Amino acid sequence: MNEQLEQLLPLELDYVGPNAQLTYVNGTAEYYMLWDVHSKGRQLKSPLELHLIGSYARATKQLRIVNDIAELQSIKHRSQFNALVLRGASVIDRENITSNAQIEAILARPTKDAGVAAFIKYHYELLSLLKDRFNFTVNFRNSRGWAGRLGNSSFRLGLLGIIQRNEADIPASGSFNRINRFAEFDTIHQSWKFETAFLFRFTPDLDTHGKSGNFLAPFSTKVWLFTLATIIIINLIWLLLEYINKRWHAQRQQQQQQQATSVAHTHRSNWTERILHIFGAVCQQGMEPIPKDLPSRSIVVTVFLFSVVMYNYYTSSVVGGLLSSSDQGPASVDEIIASALKISFEDIGYYKVLFKENKSPIVTQLISRKLSAARSASELGVYGHIEDAIPYLKSGGYAFHCEVVDAYPVIAKLFDTNEICDLREVSGLMEVDIMNWIVHKNSQYTELFKIAFSYAAWCVLYA
Repeated sequence: MNEQLEQLLPLELDYVGPNAQLTYVNGTAEYYMLWDVHSKGRQLKSPLELHLIGSYARATKQLRIVNDIAELQSIKHRSQFNALVLRGASVIDRENITSNAQIEAILARPTKDAGVAAFIKYHYELLSLLKDRFNFTVNFRNSRGWAGRLGNSSFRLGLLGIIQRNEADIPASGSFNRINRFAEFDTIHQSWKFETAFLFRFTPDLDTHGKSGNFLAPFSTKVWLFTLATIIIINLIWLLLEYINKRWHAQRQQQQQQQATSVAHTHRSNWTERILHIFGAVCQQGMEPIPKDLPSRSIVVTVFLFSVVMYNYYTSSVVGGLLSSSDQGPASVDEIIASALKISFEDIGYYKVLFKENKSPIVTQLISRKLSAARSASELGVYGHIEDAIPYLKSGGYAFHCEVVDAYPVIAKLFDTNEICDLREVSGLMEVDIMNWIVHKNSQYTELFKIAFSYAAWCVLYA
């Protein structure tokens, strides 16, 4: 019982942090002394801190409480880190960012920086709140990306790899919700809504919803071809029936009937008039002269019924399209891909991971149809910065995909009122998600930081 504290906690037992619930008992001839033991981070060479809980007299068998153990192990008592330097990590997708001073200078700026996502700066501000609350500082290391694997192995790359291997205590970044990450990371806070979209300016050539400018739209190409083939076949059948009818009448014995029939059928056998008759029936404009024989009348009735069905559907589709047209332009990612818009993305890491690892049909189609072709020097590249992309959006013909919260401040400076009214937003390529602020699994700071943010949220709600 008289062992030294460092012997009680051997060197390999380094995982003693502010969440520790250890009681050290030091025995003497007269008393047992009970001590609460914790550290702000043994991995940071932070010393062990001892606070007396109470003493137990051997002779009288009385326990004297000096400090409440619940109070000693509470966040209120353990929230003073005494300027301890925690290990931090962040993602800035730029070259030659190596020092902590560079990282701090970039993340502390309130303006948009190239290679820095909006949620990075948001979580940096949250981290600043923790630094003030617990009195610690952070020494950052930079990563160019968030995720990835080394070949086919399980070795994680990027920011997630740093956190998983416990090489950093807290990141200035959020993480997407993924099922396979819950076993490797703890979540201390959720508040940032990650929302990306294609931004483009509407021009008349992008009117995909309104059918006012395209009267072929109610029917697909196959339906139009089938209708044309049906009309041609009906013409041929009618001419064939008239030819057979004429031959049959020519064989009759009576000269007067043969002559009348010859005159009548000579008139009906004119193929140009038959085409006009069919066209008039399809357009519901009537027919003159009206056929007298039963086969021809059957064909005419069939054509009229066919035209009524087609005409009713066609007119209702056109009128519905005219009434519902709002000049919105493409409204989905598929329509963006099918449009004449040239597509570009913000030059930031998660898009490169998306195109490399996501094999969904829509991403594959996007790459093959929109991103594979070479571009001239006067055009916006596949990847670009928001400040460079917004002027292209203003001129029209381009769609730029980025976090909308980053784009709108720049748009407000460069677009006038009419141009802002023409601006369109199409989401769907990347899911809208509430990001997780993560730490290492079973981190000694998980509960401490989680309680701090829960209390802050409670104060905001009930203020």
